[in-house]
Amino acid sequence: MNRCLSVIILIVVWSSAAVAGENVTGHLSGSWVPPGLGPISDGLIYAFDATSGPPPQRDRPLHSPVGIAVTDAAGKFALELPEGTYFLSTRKQAHGDIPGPPQEGDLYGLVRDQRGELIKYAVKRGETTDVGVLQGATVFKSRAIKMPEGTTAIAGVVKTVDGTPLAGVVVLVYDNPDVKRKPNFVSRATGKDGKYTVKVDRGGTFFLTARTFDEKGGRPKAGGLVGVYGGETMRPVTVEEHKLVEGIDIQVHPFVDKKPANRPPLISR
Repeated sequence: MNRCLSVIILIVVWSSAAVAGENVTGHLSGSWVPPGLGPISDGLIYAFDATSGPPPQRDRPLHSPVGIAVTDAAGKFALELPEGTYFLSTRKQAHGDIPGPPQEGDLYGLVRDQRGELIKYAVKRGETTDVGVLQGATVFKSRAIKMPEGTTAIAGVVKTVDGTPLAGVVVLVYDNPDVKRKPNFVSRATGKDGKYTVKVDRGGTFFLTARTFDEKGGRPKAGGLVGVYGGETMRPVTVEEHKLVEGIDIQVHPFVDKKPANRPPLISR
């Protein structure tokens, strides 16, 4: 089964660990079995760094996950992660392999305790922590997420070289020009109109790229579409706190792979 796996990030921690020549990772294991639905197979379990940026919420800017695992037929998963503290969320795609954040109709959940607070899970190097059975799952409705006045965000249209709006593209937002690392914020995949809106958690200067993803995720592949705001000369986007900056259109073109890379897998299976 081909899966895009929503890998919209360039995870660098595994390669860093390999360079260091030592094991700096641990594992979170468990299963996703919502009441009344049974085990969720081919579900996605996302891990977010609890010490970096605001916690994941439906109505907040989406930070990049540090790791992603895919559930097996019994709903079981194992996440390999750097030592640290993490929040978890779950997702089962409803309409094929659409990259980026949850889409309309997806089964989705944030892992919370009985008080409704997000649970923090600690990962220790060389150890496996059993998180038990994750039960949360609701049908995601993007229409329920509103953009209230005063939201800090960037909006525009992703287009092909001939100006045609393009669907299925994710916009990645960085707080510095190093766009080869994982992004700070990500958009939902564009629709047929090519439009995107991505929330950021603060005012400042940002740099935007856009790209499609294949079933393996990771770095761009030959034939995929990529683009940078500003074209050959990357242009910064200045965002004021509580303001929406519109008209940030990005043109994408076929990616030419001049430097094939042999990277470790980004997905835990």
